[in-house]
Amino acid sequence: MRSSIQLATLNYALVVAEEGSFLRASRRTGIDHSALSRRIRDLEYAMGTRIFHRHARGVGPTPAGERFLEHLRSVLLELDNTLTLARTGIKDDQQRLSIGSNGIILAGRALDAIIEFGQSHPNVTVSLTESPYPSPEAALGATQVDVVVTSSSRFTGGAFELTLWRDTLAVVLAANHSLASRSMIEWHELQQETLLVRRGEAFQLADAVGRAVQLPSIVEHHVSAGILLRLVGNGLGVALIHDQDADSVPQDAVCRKLRIGGKPIQISSLARWRPDNANPALPTFISFLRDPYSC
Repeated sequence: MRSSIQLATLNYALVVAEEGSFLRASRRTGIDHSALSRRIRDLEYAMGTRIFHRHARGVGPTPAGERFLEHLRSVLLELDNTLTLARTGIKDDQQRLSIGSNGIILAGRALDAIIEFGQSHPNVTVSLTESPYPSPEAALGATQVDVVVTSSSRFTGGAFELTLWRDTLAVVLAANHSLASRSMIEWHELQQETLLVRRGEAFQLADAVGRAVQLPSIVEHHVSAGILLRLVGNGLGVALIHDQDADSVPQDAVCRKLRIGGKPIQISSLARWRPDNANPALPTFISFLRDPYSC
């Protein structure tokens, strides 16, 4: 099917959706109205589904069309970015390394390690991809990333694995919270709170505290860590971070030590990569992690 669909036709589909009319889209693209309509019908035939509803006032996407067009926009944007990078060029001796991660783990020591690696290896261009669980591992299997840094021990699939560090978790509360005056908070004291997490972090949290420990009410947000902490500062819930990231907490929030039965809550980190990955930058990064970051 891919060979029968032209890239221009995909772009035309987006224009039709934006204009809501074949006539207006034809004026914008400079293509005859009937020819543009035929292109869209051919696209629908090749896909085996209707993309647009035709009506007296113009056209509008079907439910399936909306999903297709939304994904198409992101794909074409990624293609544009790829072509732009290709045009800018890269030195012959420059290597690339893509690192995937998820949720709370792309912070603290993980981010420090990646920054240190980039500074000590200027010939390697590092790109970061943050994805929800289990997408980082799925991307690894599809070779979309070279290495995954994660806290989840659930993934299996023949990947090589390196055990890294253990980070201690802390709780972030609004500065006016009733528990904010305390220097240490026990986990059970959060049972009546709303715990705000980023996409995929609930899995990591369950692994960290153990199956026998009850979790408070959890609300998942698909936002950055900075936005999540702003929500906490405005009293919409509490959140967890690495205790070494306490300096990143905004002024309207506070960071406090968190314990279960008087003991700190720790979250382990792992690096995983495919044994058949031939990227020369990958073994360089793994060797960098082995000392002093691995356990």
